Amino acid sequence: MTIMLDMPVPETGHLSVRVHADVQISISATEAQHRVTQYVHGKISSQMHGGTPALILSQRVCWHVPVHLTFPSVGDVGIVGNVDVDVETGEPLITPALVEEIEHHAEDLARRVTPASAGRV
Repeated sequence: MTIMLDMPVPETGHLSVRVHADVQISISATEAQHRVTQYVHGKISSQMHGGTPALILSQRVCWHVPVHLTFPSVGDVGIVGNVDVDVETGEPLITPALVEEIEHHAEDLARRVTPASAGRV
């Protein structure tokens, strides 16, 4: 499992990090991935699914789940966005703007994946 810290980082110089987190994880990474897959299949496209989540330690602790675009003849062609899932409630943190961003990235990626380039992706 990957854990990411959401904090400011200086471009150069010394960085000191101390982490103590007391978090109740009620939703597993697998369940978060499943919930994102279920959401994108039902609301955006059946050609998308959730990837491997990373735990994000921020003001709100979440599973950060990448959304992959896939085509039956090619397989996964790339990540088109990310959906955060609250680790306590299991709620996917999705806004209309996020859905629009995922759709836009998926359209751009789909245009680049043509039958001639599919073998090189």
